[in-house]
Amino acid sequence: MSGGDDADLFIGGNAGDVVSGGDGGDDNDTLDLSGEGPLRVLTRTDDADGNSTSGTIGFLGADGSVTGTLAFNEIETLILPDGAGGNALGDPIAVDDTASTDEDTAVIIEVLGNDSDPEGDPITLVSAESSEGDVIINADGTLTFTPAENSNGDATISYTIEDDNGGSDTAQVIVTVAPINDDPVAVDDADLTDFETPVTIPVLGNDTDVDGDTLSVAETSSDDGLVAINGDGTITFTPADGFSGDAAISYTVSDGNGGTDTAVVTVTVGEDPRDGFVDGTDDGELIDIAYTGDPQGDMVDAGDALLPGAGPDDDFIRAGGGDDTVFAGEGDDVVLGQLGDDELFGEVGDDTIIGGSGNDTVVGGEGDDFINSGSGAVLPDRGYPGLFPPDPDPENDRDSVDGGDGDDTIITGDDRDTITGGDGDDVINAGIDDDIVQGDDGDDLIIGGEGNDDILGGEGDDTIYAGNAPGVLDILNIEDDGTNPFFGPDLRPDNGRDTVEGGAGDDVIFGADDDDLLFGGAGDDLLDGEIDNDTLRGGIGDDTLIGGQGDDSLIGGQGDDSQDGGIGDDTLRGNRGDDTLNGGDGDDRLLGGSGNDSFMGGDGDDTMLGGADRDEFTGVNAGDVVNGNEAGDDFDCLDLTGSAPEGGRLEIEYDPLNGENGTVFYFDEDDNPAGELEFTNIEKVVPCFTPGTRIATPKGERSVEDLQLGDRVITRDNGIQEIRWVGAQEFSGEDFARAEHLRPVLIRQGALGNDLPERDMMVSPNHRVLVANDKTALYFEEREVLVAAKHLTGLEGVDVVDASGTTYIHIMFEQHEVILSDGTWTESFQPGDNSLAGVGNAQRQEILEIFPELATRTGIDGYTSARRSLKKHEARLITTK
Repeated sequence: MSGGDDADLFIGGNAGDVVSGGDGGDDNDTLDLSGEGPLRVLTRTDDADGNSTSGTIGFLGADGSVTGTLAFNEIETLILPDGAGGNALGDPIAVDDTASTDEDTAVIIEVLGNDSDPEGDPITLVSAESSEGDVIINADGTLTFTPAENSNGDATISYTIEDDNGGSDTAQVIVTVAPINDDPVAVDDADLTDFETPVTIPVLGNDTDVDGDTLSVAETSSDDGLVAINGDGTITFTPADGFSGDAAISYTVSDGNGGTDTAVVTVTVGEDPRDGFVDGTDDGELIDIAYTGDPQGDMVDAGDALLPGAGPDDDFIRAGGGDDTVFAGEGDDVVLGQLGDDELFGEVGDDTIIGGSGNDTVVGGEGDDFINSGSGAVLPDRGYPGLFPPDPDPENDRDSVDGGDGDDTIITGDDRDTITGGDGDDVINAGIDDDIVQGDDGDDLIIGGEGNDDILGGEGDDTIYAGNAPGVLDILNIEDDGTNPFFGPDLRPDNGRDTVEGGAGDDVIFGADDDDLLFGGAGDDLLDGEIDNDTLRGGIGDDTLIGGQGDDSLIGGQGDDSQDGGIGDDTLRGNRGDDTLNGGDGDDRLLGGSGNDSFMGGDGDDTMLGGADRDEFTGVNAGDVVNGNEAGDDFDCLDLTGSAPEGGRLEIEYDPLNGENGTVFYFDEDDNPAGELEFTNIEKVVPCFTPGTRIATPKGERSVEDLQLGDRVITRDNGIQEIRWVGAQEFSGEDFARAEHLRPVLIRQGALGNDLPERDMMVSPNHRVLVANDKTALYFEEREVLVAAKHLTGLEGVDVVDASGTTYIHIMFEQHEVILSDGTWTESFQPGDNSLAGVGNAQRQEILEIFPELATRTGIDGYTSARRSLKKHEARLITTK
């Protein structure tokens, strides 16, 4: 289209059009494209006449690209649609731009790169703005665009440029913002729950995701309990056992596209409502680890430790009323049975069990338990006239208690109870009435208390008091025979008749009131009947039996027993073993049995029968009857020391037909007859030297009667040794006439060969001489042996001689020695059973003070012979020609 001369108006246009305004006449041509578009001024230049412009218009497609052009020239006024720019001739031309970036990511855009000015003027970016983000104009003419947070898609920036002449133009930048995945936002939560009570928390309820993604809980944890993730997006928190206060739970939320965030849930857990006491009801129930009937929720072995000083499973159980069954489980528990006939089991741990009223069954179980099954008030079933009436209900507190393993303490209190201590060193107090007590294994202390108790100590070194313990006043401990100066005779002689057996072990047993039966059993026991007519049986072992007051029967059994009848007409039986029998006050009967027994009659007219083996009788007086008996290894000794009345005397008359029998006549200080003692089967033997025997010492030979304690003597085995003890025993011709077997043996000079002894030597018949020759080596495989002098009488020059009297002298060393006597080797004193029995009480006591170990069998056995000693039939082999 061409307008020619003058002012032409061109309206509209299309791609491919060419519009020419012409330059003749009144030249003021106008191209109005305001109704077209979208379009942009692609080029624009001023014509030579200075009042018109030429250029190219681009028509734009939907994506902003040029789809066609319109060319124009000689146009003085160009009218374009809004935003097309370049309206006025000479103004700068701003051309739209595009850019791209990621969500939440700034981008720098060089918008001036495609803008121009027709007159070549410098272009300046003066403003830029966008409602879809922040725009900053940089000093170098670029823009920095930051998309709005979390936005994406196309964002539009409008910017304006100016030239130096005040011309301006506006264009747009389309920024394509690519979407990216945004992290979700997790917000802290808070909740509440009761003590040890799980709670479910909807933690996602206040969490967000700008992308609209579906959120889930990826992980969670807590140091204050257990957390579980549920399928509906909630979490369930279970507080740790015993926890209360604010629990912190950390959880992580995920949007499923890699985005996560973490928050914290604070759960306030309530205080523990439990009081630490597992309480039953008044109806009676089973209380064990499954019991849930406690009002506050306390349970057995719940692992709590609510009470001061308690461990995790140390329970305090109050069974309440009714007939309850309680299993306390593990830990050091306290169990109160309270009312009713309860069954209480402590099980494992050091438990304290209080039965309360009723007929309770208590089993302590493993551990050192304290058990008191009594109900407090006690009243003996039988009562006592004038003191208290009988128990009106003797069946309402009959308990059965088993301590179980461990060192238990058991107290049962009123009525007839059955008690088993179980293994361990138990302390048992059966309380009053007729109880049955078994200590079982261990060193137990058992107190029977009032009543006719049946007590078995069991294995172990037990201490048993059939009555009350020492230091506890027992007003019912009254002698039956009326010798009590305050109460007279016992009005209830049937309320303390106890039967007690110690069992295996070294037991100590005290009988107390009424007629008791005490058995020591195996072991070295001590039995004390205390008052009334008791029967004591020592059993196996070296027992000590004390009858105390009353007409008692003491039976020693096996072992070396010591018996003391005490006050009353007692019967003492030693039976087997080397027993010591002391009748004490009263007319006693003492029976030694087999063994080397020692008798002391004490006051009263006593009858003493020695039995088999070597017995010794001391402490005798007028009215006694003594029979040594002849059985076994017989050598009996009657010691009359101190037997004569004070200021008086005694005479002995021997049976002319048997020197072992006779009568002792007692006379008072006025020489009036004061009674008689009859004896039968009494012998005595004393091994020793006689005066005149010469003993070799470092200072030469000395007479044996001149030697003293501390003198030094030459020995065959141990060089020079000091004398530790010297003793002597005198015998008259009458003594030898009554006991011919005690006559001395004369060994004449040279009778032993090699001119030995060097002089005639007289010794006691049992004094042993060293013999060393080919015969001893041949027959006994030992060249040196010891032979009693009485067994050498087969040799020429060795004979038993009649003597008008002599003194047998003993010298003793630290050990049995062989010493030179008149030039020949003979033995020193050896304290065996026979020799100790023959030296008399005073000298025997003197030896025991120097050698206290000889008071025991172990000590005597330890004082061994220096050489083998030949028996009579063995000696014949070396004395027969």
